[in-house]
Amino acid sequence: MKTRSIKAASSNAHRPSRVTVNSASTVLRRAFLLLVLITAISTTVRAQDPVLPPTNLGLANFYDGFAGKPGSFFLQGYGQVFQTRAFYDQNGNKTPSDLKVNSELVMNQVIYLSKVKVLGGNLAFTVLVPIVQINASSVSGQSPKVNPGVLGDPDAGVAVQWSDRKLFGKPFQNRLEFDVNVPVGNYDSRYNINPSAHLWNYELYYAFTLLLNKDISVSSRNQANYNATIIGSQDKPGAFYNGNYSVDFAISPSFRLEAVSYFLQQVNQDTHNGDSHYFADQFGIVNTKERVLGYGPGFAYFTHSGVLFEAKVFFESLAENRFAGTRPTLRVFVPLGK
Repeated sequence: MKTRSIKAASSNAHRPSRVTVNSASTVLRRAFLLLVLITAISTTVRAQDPVLPPTNLGLANFYDGFAGKPGSFFLQGYGQVFQTRAFYDQNGNKTPSDLKVNSELVMNQVIYLSKVKVLGGNLAFTVLVPIVQINASSVSGQSPKVNPGVLGDPDAGVAVQWSDRKLFGKPFQNRLEFDVNVPVGNYDSRYNINPSAHLWNYELYYAFTLLLNKDISVSSRNQANYNATIIGSQDKPGAFYNGNYSVDFAISPSFRLEAVSYFLQQVNQDTHNGDSHYFADQFGIVNTKERVLGYGPGFAYFTHSGVLFEAKVFFESLAENRFAGTRPTLRVFVPLGK
């Protein structure tokens, strides 16, 4: 860990913040108090270099390309728990650190699918507000200080939904959406871990669902993310990709089993004052890119009134520069229009 003090930086219900750490070990340099991307919103614990803001890691999988009836409002709620297994270094090796940063997330979303036509699809609007409870612990050393606030950075977006398309002669629902994460969540530089990421984040994603037949469907969400500089600093996390994927099989008209996964890969290095070599030169962190793969089983259930329940659990692997663990996740979709 580095031997100089670093200004505490923010994190979202996905990110913890920077903290001063002293250690001779290069392995522990990034492991002690680095970020945890805890969900589609995650928690960040920062060491020397900035960590990625939270993003959608497995919040929505099943039927993600669907939106509902035009002219209607929809409510969508997510619950996700992140439980740390271990921290993995820049080479993907498990470190000896026993630091645990766990979180419980509740994400609240309102969607309006209008009847206005744009590019042959329906214009839609959405707002998401994350509420997250974060805790940190370490048996062998001091734990980072966690902000007791629970408000993460809200997200607002606009989309175009295409609900009447065909692909290979099969029903094909898809959506293109642009979102902005607004850094107004709970943040205080006195804490090492904050519910807010303390930066502007811009997201563009494309989601689809292809109905192969009445029993099997395939869904995917592919998202590109660009981060602004952390407010009050010269540090900027690199751009990154994340995607959610699922294949489901009908057991009955209302009950489906699914295989689900997500993947996150940072595509360029973090920078300090525009310098992508800064963290390698100053702290020996040659690779600041984060990566993780999550996969697991799940199921989806439709009620007679059209409410969707999706439950799944993800087990993480292939992690680099981040914590890895398990993510039990629940999603509830409620149509308000008839």
